Amino acid sequence: MTDENLKEGMNCPAAILTLKQVGDLIHRKDIECIKKWLNGNSITIHRLGKLTCVYKVDFDCAMMLPHVRDFKRKYPKQWEAYYKKTIKDEALFNLIMLRMEVDINHNPTTKVIIRSKSDQKLYQKLFT
Repeated sequence: MTDENLKEGMNCPAAILTLKQVGDLIHRKDIECIKKWLNGNSITIHRLGKLTCVYKVDFDCAMMLPHVRDFKRKYPKQWEAYYKKTIKDEALFNLIMLRMEVDINHNPTTKVIIRSKSDQKLYQKLFT
């Protein structure tokens, strides 16, 4: 897998980063130091043939966690709202919320039209 193939795949959900690319992003050159950083941040290192790599989403999540913890420390009651405003990728937001063990409030995608009393009872039962 060449660097061009890796760069083209950066936008796909299963994009990968080589250890060299990770080292460039965290400003480290020694492979052992990079591996230690990855293990310390609970990022699984994968082998694809001769290529040693990590998933980009795991790396992004590990890079954002200190920032999120800082929001949580600075704004204990509204940290989620502050963080939601600063991140553009909703999937990454949800992953980080899962890592922080926070319940994610999902917005409904369909509008429910209640037509009878039995529908009303069912609706109440489902959402209470």
